[in-house]
Amino acid sequence: MQCKIRYTTDTLKIYRLFSGALLERNLKKSRRKLALKMVAMHHILVFVAVVIAQVHGEQQTPEYILPCSRSDPELNSCIRNSFNHLRTYVVNGLKDLDVPPLDPLNIKEMAMENNAGAVQVKALFTDILVKGGSNYTIKDVRADINKYRIDVSVTIPRVETRGKYEIIGRVLLLPVQSSGEFWTEFLNISAIGKLYGREVERDGEKYMNIDKIFLDFNMKNARFKVKDNINNGNVLGEAINQFLNSNAHELVQEMRPAASQSIAKLAKQLINSAFNRIPLRVWLLD
Repeated sequence: MQCKIRYTTDTLKIYRLFSGALLERNLKKSRRKLALKMVAMHHILVFVAVVIAQVHGEQQTPEYILPCSRSDPELNSCIRNSFNHLRTYVVNGLKDLDVPPLDPLNIKEMAMENNAGAVQVKALFTDILVKGGSNYTIKDVRADINKYRIDVSVTIPRVETRGKYEIIGRVLLLPVQSSGEFWTEFLNISAIGKLYGREVERDGEKYMNIDKIFLDFNMKNARFKVKDNINNGNVLGEAINQFLNSNAHELVQEMRPAASQSIAKLAKQLINSAFNRIPLRVWLLD
């Protein structure tokens, strides 16, 4: 037995209304989905734009860097100019590279030991304040960039230091034990530094890392002044002060190897703070 559905006028009206409501509801859902997709697409585009902007910003060369090219026939002159260009910026430090202000430069401690010659002492200097170091001039550069070897010749007109010290040992044949505060002045300093580096890779970027530095220096004049807390106010304290000032140049020459090693160690830390954060592609163009 077959059942036939009979559509009356009222039935057709209800059907049309119901169908219209469904269609309108579906259209609203479609519009809502389309709106959500558009919002999602907007967020994606914004994210992509931010990433592109960040990448573009990272590729921009900082103003304190003058890039050089490996193929430049005047590469040595370019590197020399780049180091001298840095002078204006390192005075106040480079925060993005964790390089502290160079003038004045605060050094927590520096140890020296000299076991040869007339001056055989162990010395510990702490809370050191160095002024004048930023007034350097790079006179000459010789670089073998394929081996990451750079030799530099530097001059500094005047460097003043002050801080605390502890010294024990022998000067000439006299035993010396002293501690207190010191002040020094060095004039017309000339130095030669030999930097030995290598290429390292991190997170897909190539960097230069300094493995070792050899340093030697000389100067025309030097002055020392100490406030000896152990022998303060007695004949020995005055004798130590007078001896240091009267024989300053000779003492510098005696202590030069030990001082060179300590300064080279500090220089290595400062230079690597910068090199380990600046990709090679930024300052050394292929």
